[in-house]
Amino acid sequence: NKFSNPNRESPNNSTTMALPTLPCNLDALPTVQATLPDHLTEEILLRVPTAADLARASMAGPSLRRIIADHSFLRRFCALHPPPLLGVISCSFIPSEPPHPSAAAARALTDSDFSCSFLPSREPPWCRCDFRDGRALFCVVPDDRVLVRDFAVCDPLHRRYLLLPPVPQDVSDLVYHCQPFLAPAGEDDGTGIAADASLRFRVMCLAKYQTQLVIFVFSSSGPHAGQWQTVAFDGWSTLVAGISEDARSTICFGKRYYVHRCFCWAIPGNGINKLLMLHIRTMEFSSINLPPGTRDCEVAFVEASEERLGMFTLHFSPEDYAYHLWYAILVGIGDDPRQWQTEDVVPLPHDYCYYTVGVAGGYLLLNGFPKNPDMRDPDCFSLNLQTMKLEHFCGASYVMPLQSELYVGFPPSLSPPTI
Repeated sequence: NKFSNPNRESPNNSTTMALPTLPCNLDALPTVQATLPDHLTEEILLRVPTAADLARASMAGPSLRRIIADHSFLRRFCALHPPPLLGVISCSFIPSEPPHPSAAAARALTDSDFSCSFLPSREPPWCRCDFRDGRALFCVVPDDRVLVRDFAVCDPLHRRYLLLPPVPQDVSDLVYHCQPFLAPAGEDDGTGIAADASLRFRVMCLAKYQTQLVIFVFSSSGPHAGQWQTVAFDGWSTLVAGISEDARSTICFGKRYYVHRCFCWAIPGNGINKLLMLHIRTMEFSSINLPPGTRDCEVAFVEASEERLGMFTLHFSPEDYAYHLWYAILVGIGDDPRQWQTEDVVPLPHDYCYYTVGVAGGYLLLNGFPKNPDMRDPDCFSLNLQTMKLEHFCGASYVMPLQSELYVGFPPSLSPPTI
């Protein structure tokens, strides 16, 4: 053994085996990092598993802190590591709470200005309508039934904003539904991951008129950068065939979800009961039948394995006066029609009534309102989509499920500008 003392006596003797001693002074150890080129140090740091570990590494010395604080490095790190779910943006920012694994990182965001008070004042005032990839989307909501035209994209952590040109209003029909939202730029220009990939974004506005469905798209990059484009759903008239004109104006879209590069909206009732999907790369619409049992239930859509579509349905059981989450995936082989196949049933604590808040960062978030409000306050619960384990996420007295966005990202020190 190379660590043995060649002068030691036989084990049968009482003399203790002598082993080499390491220096107690850490400064005496060779400083490998000091002689390692920056590009190799970056490659090592990119393999740090979590943002919390990276933050701790940045405190190890000025050279590491300089590399980690560089915006280009942070963008590469964020592109390789899925950001965690840190909290809920409602009337204010509500961070996750211990023992949730993202609680420590979420505390650093409690003083952030998610209302984006630095925006120039407007009348009517700005209204937040979405949050994604570190950006908040604000719009000015008109008083009458016309299309929302004025938008601002903001970076709350770095107090930056970008005012977009007005949406061209070339359709004279009244708007019966208008839903603005942010979308990742993704592969819209076919260039793959570039140095400025994290600065790219798209703003979309889904508008439902009496006779057609249209989406307006603004891209920050690509051949149509800085311009609004219009995409119509050619199959809308077929989808609503057989529905009266009056009923068409009351068609409602469910909560929006982003799954496998597609935005999804459930359209229950009105004789439709379909899932409408928009692929953000091709900008093509498609639709899928929903199970009959989901017509009066809240549904949420998630990414299942093998690029399949998963669906959670929030069921209330009168028999035991409790809520359950039914999980199903869309399956189909060859020419067989695709069917929803139940995979799991997740029981929920009996003391609450539930509403879905959203899906992000590998979690489904539920808002629980106590059946007896005199005994406890509302709470948010997160369901880990990998383990199907339900755990407390945060106290949620001020969460409004229909007007709240989930914050997925990193602490401010690890968040480069997005605008």
